[in-house]
Amino acid sequence: MFNQLIRRGAALLALAISCQAGAATELVLTSEVAASHWKTRYMNEFAADVAKRTNGEVQVKVFPASQLYNDQDGLAAIGTGAVHMVWPVSVRLETLDPALGYINLPFGLSDEMMANECFAQGLTEMMSERLKSRQLQVLGLLRTADLFFIFRDRDVKSLADMRGAKLRVTGGRIFLDMVRSFDASPVSLAASEMSTALAQGAIDGVLSSPAGWSEMIGKTGKYAFHVPGMSLATYAVVADRNWMDALTDQQRQAIVDSMNAIIKRQWEEARAADAEAVKKMEQQGSVYRVADDAGAAEWKARADAAKKSYTDKYGDVVKQVESISQRCGVK
Repeated sequence: MFNQLIRRGAALLALAISCQAGAATELVLTSEVAASHWKTRYMNEFAADVAKRTNGEVQVKVFPASQLYNDQDGLAAIGTGAVHMVWPVSVRLETLDPALGYINLPFGLSDEMMANECFAQGLTEMMSERLKSRQLQVLGLLRTADLFFIFRDRDVKSLADMRGAKLRVTGGRIFLDMVRSFDASPVSLAASEMSTALAQGAIDGVLSSPAGWSEMIGKTGKYAFHVPGMSLATYAVVADRNWMDALTDQQRQAIVDSMNAIIKRQWEEARAADAEAVKKMEQQGSVYRVADDAGAAEWKARADAAKKSYTDKYGDVVKQVESISQRCGVK
């Protein structure tokens, strides 16, 4: 009987070890946007694709709507084991390394630049290297929108029409300096408050996306003015570097390949969605104006003054990106 108990114990131990060895590795992906937000849809697609590419060895668990953490706290939690990946707005990376404000510079990134795989990969690697000391890895950038100004009752047609405007902007030194360079005053407000503030006249306008215009602001923002290329906003895909390094080569490559495939498709889909959102607002009677080449040049010249404080301080990053551009044939 004693020998029988020994054999049973050994069998149970072997079974436990076997189950443990076959257990899936869990990737916790936290987000502050709602489950209905387009970014959550891509996260769910990422989860399904990674599971498929790894034959179930890596299971991505998506926690939207700040169920686990908001994006800022999620970034801080990477490395604790509680979170392995976050897709925050790229401006949040400035809090980790101010030099990464480069990607938020006015008239900096463009759809054409990011469509060049060589440039996009080089930029991603440069960002990731700067965050290496924090044990963070950047896997790529998702397109948010080419932002533009939305006003309640100010029909902006030129730079002069911006004087004195109170504008709600996303946080970050780069955005604040840009708005001030246009003789306007930046105001910090939560996205959930901007529509009410605009309707009540607490602010004159907002710097937002086509989706923000059609889904959150609506007819309250009757006028929109767009300077193409002025402010291309992105989300950064940030992962726990140590966690990634602990994966097998096949698992790590599956995650990278899945993310690259989604990013490539998402940029095109985001541009199409922007166009559809603008069309929807115009059909509802809103006014959408776009600066011509001469007008855009004037806005760019004014924004260059705001960029100077960055370029003077982080000239090394500017040179790095210029080197990537030259190597990849990007103008």
